Amino acid sequence: MKSFMLMAFLVFSYAAGAETSGDSIHSIVRGKVGEPHLIKFNSGAVHFIEHDEQHKLAVFEAKLKPQVQTKMLTLEENTEFEPSVVPDSEIAAIFKRMNPYMRRKSECSDRAHVWAWDEFQKSGTKSEKAFLLLTDTYIKRNRYKWWFHVAPMYTTASGKKIVMDHQFLDRPVTFTEWKNFLVFSKRECVTDFRFLDYDAGADQTQDCYIKFEPMYYFIPGDIGARESGRGRTGWSNSEVNASRSRAFFQGSL
Repeated sequence: MKSFMLMAFLVFSYAAGAETSGDSIHSIVRGKVGEPHLIKFNSGAVHFIEHDEQHKLAVFEAKLKPQVQTKMLTLEENTEFEPSVVPDSEIAAIFKRMNPYMRRKSECSDRAHVWAWDEFQKSGTKSEKAFLLLTDTYIKRNRYKWWFHVAPMYTTASGKKIVMDHQFLDRPVTFTEWKNFLVFSKRECVTDFRFLDYDAGADQTQDCYIKFEPMYYFIPGDIGARESGRGRTGWSNSEVNASRSRAFFQGSL
């Protein structure tokens, strides 16, 4: 019952976001005969188009534009990123400081970006982002309305990886707990891979892939940019401000 309710909530949340935010398209996955086509948005949302609805697919394909690479304006330069080691006793306090004033329709990438930035400004703590990426087969099998999810992650003195996802959980949890909450099969995710290979189709017998990235990374496309030699080394102030206005109705600093 809990899994069904969570799936229903995620389906509604991501579907609503895709339809109302003017979201840009990340990629299109053409389905085989009898399978739906997947429209993947940069927000993480997925839109299903049935295989025989070629006219609808053509509309989205016309909207899919080549990605224009721009140089990020950064506020802090750091070529070698090392996440801060946080005392285990401090984890609860970090969670309590997270901005709880989320808009009803907000994207995970915006929320995670603001939460990571806010904590960095308050305490100087350098967090990571935990990116959970689902395979096309898992998405189709479960009719999932999203293809990735992201949240801030902290490394503790005891060596734990703790994820802070104030949208879905009321407490800090280990990465494994977070992953199992979102991936109903509870299967382990692939960790040794390139995002560019995942984006090209990767191993579709798997359910999920995971990447741990510096706090500056906003969406999965940024991981692909790093693999192509265009990594992020700092924050974009305008990007953080835009994320804050989209995801929260009240500030947190």
